[in-house]
Amino acid sequence: MRIAAGAELQSKVVVIPLIPGSIRRGFRVRSDLSYAKYSRATWEWWCRRNGADFVVIDAPVSDPNYAQMPPTLQRWAVVNRLIEERGQGVQVAMVDADTMIRWDAPDLFGQSRGLSAVADASPPDWIERSTRNFQHLFPGTSLPWWEYFNTGIVVVGAAQRRVVRTFLDYAVTNWPALNAAIKEGRNGTDQTPFNFIVKREGEPVFFLPHPFNLLHCFPLEGELIDMELSPAPDATLFVEKAFARPWVLNFVAHGYIWHFTNVVAMRSAVMRETWLRVRHYYPGAVCDDP
Repeated sequence: MRIAAGAELQSKVVVIPLIPGSIRRGFRVRSDLSYAKYSRATWEWWCRRNGADFVVIDAPVSDPNYAQMPPTLQRWAVVNRLIEERGQGVQVAMVDADTMIRWDAPDLFGQSRGLSAVADASPPDWIERSTRNFQHLFPGTSLPWWEYFNTGIVVVGAAQRRVVRTFLDYAVTNWPALNAAIKEGRNGTDQTPFNFIVKREGEPVFFLPHPFNLLHCFPLEGELIDMELSPAPDATLFVEKAFARPWVLNFVAHGYIWHFTNVVAMRSAVMRETWLRVRHYYPGAVCDDP
């Protein structure tokens, strides 16, 4: 775990997980994190201007209890540790590596209350399919699709350490069954089980406005979808066609945090081109891109 900040620790922390590993997304297995450099450039810049520490999780968690778990589950152990170390008053925002924050986004922490997240904008059918897949592991707990939140951006504080710890303990104790459900259903890893734990434990959720996690932000249709799903997509051609559309960057105005969930194979190419078109709004930002 590395902290990109000054010597004085802040009470506001943004955590971005870049733990090496493979995660299944539909029929694809993703291990490439090359797109993260564009996410980091925006978040690190934003943190410097909003009095927040920027923490990068770039190594597996040392605790052997989590050794077999995917990075999406391991990251919660780091969140738990940060809350424990910084104590009362801390707010930890865990953000996915496929997000970019707009230069003038309001203070995410000032908008949050306790456990804060954005309602998932995925089709209700997908949410219900995912909850059905994990339901047998949480008997007696009902999780309506309209109360389901996306874990791409989650803010928690000291008062939520209990529910985070409960989730981690549940994952360790029930890992064989949980892992089987993850592999069988292909409907997510930590997101739905964490939703179930939060619901079961009665932890209140404060729903942030959708601009704070603009899911599926990049517009895809027609031949672009076919190219995205191609076994050997041409990134140069994809970017040329995608960014030729006059409305392609409308999401920049619509969201404070852009979440590129609907591009997987083309994610690096799309996030790079987005960065090239908006980087002048982040004076002094550092991006490790040749």
